[in-house]
Amino acid sequence: MAFIGNTNTTQAFTPAVDFFSGNASTTAFTLSRPVASVAQVQAVISNVPQDPGSAYTVSGSTITFTSAPPSGTNNIYVYYTSPITQVIAPGQGTVGTASLSASLAVPAAQLTGTQTLPRGTLPTGSVLQVVQATYTTATSTTSTSFVTTGLSTSITPSSSTSKILVLMNMGDVASQNSGAGVNAAGFTLYKNGSNLTSNLGAQISYNSISTSGLTIVGFSSAYLDSPATTSSTTYAVFFKTAGAVSTVTVFRDGTLGVITLMEIAA
Repeated sequence: MAFIGNTNTTQAFTPAVDFFSGNASTTAFTLSRPVASVAQVQAVISNVPQDPGSAYTVSGSTITFTSAPPSGTNNIYVYYTSPITQVIAPGQGTVGTASLSASLAVPAAQLTGTQTLPRGTLPTGSVLQVVQATYTTATSTTSTSFVTTGLSTSITPSSSTSKILVLMNMGDVASQNSGAGVNAAGFTLYKNGSNLTSNLGAQISYNSISTSGLTIVGFSSAYLDSPATTSSTTYAVFFKTAGAVSTVTVFRDGTLGVITLMEIAA
């Protein structure tokens, strides 16, 4: 059938009437649906329409009369006049990714506090976590095989594809040379009890005379590992004597040793 005017549209509105019983003292009643203003409902008491400008107010699902309606069974009724009676907000946790625009930009102010960002949103090379340990007890060895320095710590990667960047600083390293030759100390990194790097090495000095001498320097190093696990992984620094050295001491005089583990997104 032909018509004049705008194209017909389907309205999302279901007519409804709410009935209440007055008791001469109650002024507030709960509606069956929330409304935005008094213009969207008409209240009638004992078959007398009420003035929406002064006789009642609405707030969400509550209608409040200026004066308590008289006692009676279902002597109050409210009917809804607007085809759009409410703004429906989606419930918390009900919006999925399919409902979001691909161009959605979340303001930086919303990314503060305790929100957790999915790991997949972080670019390669991002630091996912940092673990650090220190050690200050002077430790010596005369061994030509690797022994522990006492400096170690553990990290649990959040992804099996992550890399672990290990940063090491051994404080003061003292080498006692028993004669002419190279003053050297060997350092290596152990992972879960196994030698990981063979020998990071440290040639400290060269003593050209036959008498013994003491050399004190610092030693720092770094290593990037791919543990391929999400289990706790322990990294420890080991050391040994090398060259003409008879004794090597790390963290001499209680100087600070530091090992830092950084999980890097791959």
